[in-house]
Amino acid sequence: MINMAKEFKKGQYEDAAEKAKELLDKGIGITEIISMTGLTEERVNKLNRKMKDKLT
Repeated sequence: MINMAKEFKKGQYEDAAEKAKELLDKGIGITEIISMTGLTEERVNKLNRKMKDKLT
């Protein structure tokens, strides 16, 4: 399991989360999203679940 601990300054988390949502929507893999955004696997998975919940 990849776990990148990264401190985000104000607004950076929101930017990274938005980018992750766009990448998830395009079908990019979670490992790649973690690498590209600096978010943790847990955060990317939470975003992914939230997106799927909105579709149902």
